[in-house]
Amino acid sequence: MHFSNILAIARTRSKARDLSELIAQAASKNLTVNTHSYGQLIDPYESYGYYPATIIEIDIPSASTQVLDIIKKIKSNNPSNTIFLVATFAATLSKTKYYFAGADYCIKVADRSYKKKLSLFSALLIEIHWLSKTDLILDQDRMYIHGGGKKLEVSYVEMKVLESLTHNRLLRYDEVAEIMGLSIQFYDSRALEKSISRLRGKIKSHYGINIIQSVRGYGYKLIRGFYLVKHTQPIKE
Repeated sequence: MHFSNILAIARTRSKARDLSELIAQAASKNLTVNTHSYGQLIDPYESYGYYPATIIEIDIPSASTQVLDIIKKIKSNNPSNTIFLVATFAATLSKTKYYFAGADYCIKVADRSYKKKLSLFSALLIEIHWLSKTDLILDQDRMYIHGGGKKLEVSYVEMKVLESLTHNRLLRYDEVAEIMGLSIQFYDSRALEKSISRLRGKIKSHYGINIIQSVRGYGYKLIRGFYLVKHTQPIKE
């Protein structure tokens, strides 16, 4: 892995220890998992904000306000921290509010079995691995994405969509449609999804990563861990 430590947060100290053990078993032996309970996260300037990645478990819906506050504090202190929220309660998870707070991934675990959780966290740590090693630069002047020694040309509309996603945590479907020059009242949602899917596929086939995430019932978000910013100086090929 490209980092050696991660922060695990759960509602109580015992649950945080359980979460830590699960992550440690799913990860490389070189990964150190530090733990905090919700109640320990009081001072927003504590060192917990400086981890490269954080996994937060929410096991009861009533803890939502507390978890949202924790996410906001971590992100304000360390914007590059990749936050994974894992919900293990039975009720429906409303992901949008957590994304707005600063979460990068929101995952619902319907099956609470140890085997299922172990499989989930193994997959999460694979995601964290590639998030830590790829930086992409969005060159708005030359109309391409550059990263990993590769260059990918994009259309004007695709550039505008990516640019808007870099400046907004989330974009609604109608906002994306407007950026693409479609009527926000009469656009075809299937055509919109097809266009975004094509852009997503183009980037993934070139770099092996998916940077545009669908937020069901709302719109789209740019996955953090990648840097798409305006580049005004010539890029060395």
